[in-house]
Amino acid sequence: MKKCRFFYLHEGCNKKKHEALEALHSEYLAYLKICVQVMLKNRILNMPRSKKQGSFPKAKVLTAHIQMNVRDHAITMVSSWAKLLYKDKLKKLIWVCFTRGDFDESFRKQLYTVGKCLVSEPSKSVSQEAIDLYWSWLEDEKIVGRSPSPGPRTPMILSIHTGVLRNSKKAHFTKFWIKLSTLKSGRRTAFPLKGNPYIKSSSEVVKGIQVRKDRNGRWRFEAVEAKEHLILESEPSLRRVGVDVGLNVLAATSLGGTYGGEVKPQFDKKYQSLLDVRKNRQRQGLQENSPRLDKLEYKLTEFMKTEIGKITNKLVRRFPTSVFVLEDLDLRGCKGQKRFCYRALAKSLQSKAPTEVVNPAYSSQTCPSCTDVSRRNRNGIDFVCRQCGRRSHADVVGGINLRRRSTMKQIDSNTSPSLVKLELVRLYWSRRNPGQDCPQAFLDRYAPIPLGQRLTTRASPRCISKGIH
Repeated sequence: MKKCRFFYLHEGCNKKKHEALEALHSEYLAYLKICVQVMLKNRILNMPRSKKQGSFPKAKVLTAHIQMNVRDHAITMVSSWAKLLYKDKLKKLIWVCFTRGDFDESFRKQLYTVGKCLVSEPSKSVSQEAIDLYWSWLEDEKIVGRSPSPGPRTPMILSIHTGVLRNSKKAHFTKFWIKLSTLKSGRRTAFPLKGNPYIKSSSEVVKGIQVRKDRNGRWRFEAVEAKEHLILESEPSLRRVGVDVGLNVLAATSLGGTYGGEVKPQFDKKYQSLLDVRKNRQRQGLQENSPRLDKLEYKLTEFMKTEIGKITNKLVRRFPTSVFVLEDLDLRGCKGQKRFCYRALAKSLQSKAPTEVVNPAYSSQTCPSCTDVSRRNRNGIDFVCRQCGRRSHADVVGGINLRRRSTMKQIDSNTSPSLVKLELVRLYWSRRNPGQDCPQAFLDRYAPIPLGQRLTTRASPRCISKGIH
């Protein structure tokens, strides 16, 4: 895995260079907008290299190499937008229309081909009618929202021919400089950069760079580190640390630590705003999604990614050379914080440390001491065992059981919840009656009932208090 490293424009950079960078960024975005509009107008979702030169108009002030960068950027922007729409919305829409009887099986396959392969021209397997129908959806803002368009914070993607990071031994206040092609043809301007603590030489980053303005108005130069960061593989000899996503905390470990409790009020406020907008649209009979809703959900997702990133950094620093055990959770039964947090936590940890996923069934309802399993053991975030009386934070209990679940060979991710319950009941019997087989009458007494959503740690208080008799 390679990491991205940031360099910021040095405060010693003079005013003229600032103006040259602003002018370059302005012209870059203007030409990028034109190229995107050309692709959408001509109904092109992807483009081979041979057609790039003649498909776009020429820019008056940009150099030839920067124009090539902009065209590649436009193609990437449009194709990424189309792929994401197909995956999130249009694939489902095709199936809904097919089940409604709007078209037959053959036409459905053609539409899938258009969306998956970004087909823009008819062929033996795809008709022009299928392409026209698919584009009618792409051009309908009520279905897909706004079309792609560069904004003020869209980066400039520069190749080795237009932006090169260099070291300078002569400069006194900084050793990193970047030479960029500006609006003056045949001339490059050198911009001083603040150093990055992880990069000692320009040879430690790969060629090519992105330039953008951050939220504070600072110019940021992003380069990919050439060094490959290897993540340890999961081995039996490494220590296991269970990590559970909780109700009021973002993460709870099997060693008793909780992280992100202060984020809950901020999340609830943002999440409630999103729910209010969605409920208001439902009352008015409007479409389920809208640009405003998409923006609110995007902001909430990015907020959670930032907070989760901070927590995973703490976990990796505190538990080096450890394997983190996560729950293999089905998010269809999750709402609120857990839905936004689980995927971000799993993805962030997997990129920084070795991880394992285990079956999460009953992990927050099983006592770590006596292994008794019951919904009555848990009430919200409080865990009180009805057999041995152990008291603990319910999410910490979940983390402990996840860690132990990684060593239980009889339970894997494919084991059904009912079989998990029976294995836990047998374990409870064997601890109380060593050397004796668990009788069938005892298993029947604790026979599991279908739990559905209640398998997640977001079990409702009503379900928890009901218990098993």
